[in-house]
Amino acid sequence: MNEFKMSLFLPPISPVKDDATGRTIQPPTLKPYKEIALQEVYELITHNERLKTLTEAVRRAAESGDEKAYRMLKQQTLPYVTPCGVFSYRKSDRMTEPSGLTVVDIDHLNSREEAEKLKRQLFNDLLLCPALTFTSPSGRGVKAFIPYDLTRIPDAKQNASENIHWAMNYVQAVYDSHANCPDREDNKKNHPDKGVDRSGKDLVRACFLSYDEEALIRL
Repeated sequence: MNEFKMSLFLPPISPVKDDATGRTIQPPTLKPYKEIALQEVYELITHNERLKTLTEAVRRAAESGDEKAYRMLKQQTLPYVTPCGVFSYRKSDRMTEPSGLTVVDIDHLNSREEAEKLKRQLFNDLLLCPALTFTSPSGRGVKAFIPYDLTRIPDAKQNASENIHWAMNYVQAVYDSHANCPDREDNKKNHPDKGVDRSGKDLVRACFLSYDEEALIRL
């Protein structure tokens, strides 16, 4: 089995600031905690009790409707990985080893039930063949780690970048409700951020980990 190695970072992903003064009281984590294999990521998100507690708190914030509080709690408490590979520093030009994986997020789904259904649909897609799918921190999104051929293009960064774009385009075309829903304009108006998250095309793109005892891994 391909180990699909990547870097694990501890929180926070962005500076923690004092509400009263605006001063930074904890800088963002820029150096990885350790190198981690896909199987270890799976074990962490399916069995770690600390991550379970953190995920439950983040989901309560998400369900409260306070987007700012949700994002802040997620960024300040959840660990994250760089699925595209191993990095010596959280910067795109500091990749030391490509993993052979890209990550695709689908966000802001209508319910947890929809997220669970999509998680299985993506995992069973014969073209994507994700190595791992799990429910996102909000509970209403899905993350899929999609493998690609490391030897297809000699330039590792170009190869990874092209596969990121391919995976996003494919998932958007096949699974994004904006593209397939008959009343997609109303759907966009009501859920402007719903669908494939295209904001993170960088090689060092972070993927927050969240507890999901029903995560799916392809061994």
